[in-house]
Order: sequence, then C-alpha cells, then structure tokens
Amino acid sequence: MKLSVKRKQERIRIIETAREVFKKYGFKKATMNDIADAAGKAKSSVYYYFRSKDEVYNAVIFTEAQKYREKVLQSVKKIENPELQLKAYVLIRLQTDKIYSNFYQAMNQSFKNNLFVKHLKTIYDNEEFYIFSNILNNGIKKGYFDIYDIKYAAVGIVTAMRGLESTLLHRYENPEVEKKIDNILKIILYGILKR
Repeated sequence: MKLSVKRKQERIRIIETAREVFKKYGFKKATMNDIADAAGKAKSSVYYYFRSKDEVYNAVIFTEAQKYREKVLQSVKKIENPELQLKAYVLIRLQTDKIYSNFYQAMNQSFKNNLFVKHLKTIYDNEEFYIFSNILNNGIKKGYFDIYDIKYAAVGIVTAMRGLESTLLHRYENPEVEKKIDNILKIILYGILKR
C-alpha cells in the first residue's frame, strides 16, 4: 500500500506509540486496543496501517533495529583507537535494553513462530560479527592487536559480551560499570597471564 506523506507520518506515530505499549506490557500482553488507545485512535484506524499485532510488532522491532545499528556505527566510526571502539560498542550494548527494549527482547527471547524476528536476529548476529571483525582487522592494521584468526576472535569476544550483558545489564546506572567493563575488556584483550 502506497501512503501519502501524512499517512506515512501517521504510521510512524503509531509505531512510536506501539513501542511504548510493547515496552510497558510486553508482546504477549499488549493488544491492538492498547495500541489504539495509546495512539488516541479507533482500533479500526490502526488496522488500516497494520493487519495484526504481529505486523505492528515487526515494524517496531525493525525501527528499533535500524536506530540501534545507526547508534552503534556512529559511535564506533568517531573513535580511532580500536580498543576504545570495543569499549564503546560494549557500552552501547549494555544500554540497548533501556533504549531499544523491544529490539533487545526480540533478539534475546524465542519467537519461534515469528519468521520476521528470526530473520532479523540472523541479520543482527551476522552484522555484529562483521562489525567486530572490522574493529579487530583495523586494530591489526594499526598495530594494536596481534590476532591469528579474526573470525574466531570475533566469535569469542561477541560470546563474552553476551555473557557480560546478563551479569552487568541491570546495573548500568552504577557509576562503577564503566570501570568494570574496562577491567573485563583488559582480560578479554590481554588475557590473565602475567607478562
């Protein structure tokens, strides 16, 4: 369906409203009535733009995924030092559940029946490994890192980061979290052997 500029803006407004509804209630408990009420519209008006709650949710996840990707790429590009790029990336990941909570939930929960979310998760995983591989490759070129196999190093760091999320995620407001991340990154980058 081709939409006019006004209708595109209305669709975006519904998506933004639905973001808050899904954040508040979660996907399973949120209803089209909740979305319509929050948007100040009749349910039939929401159905004009979206055929189902799944379709609204997919639009929300896609929107948040795009915003997350832009934020990651902007923060990494403006830093020259590859070690600091890794730190910036970790910090952004730790903020994801607060800023892009629907995207974070979709990427970390099982949506077996939602092919769109499964597809987006595959894209997200591949892109994350690609970004890390680029940071590591850049670090090798600049003389920061000495890595035998970039692919496995990226897999190892991403896997370690995902473990970090579950440990540090709900403590992001803690002023010590950045210091903890620095210490953990030093272990990831330099190991624990005395040199």
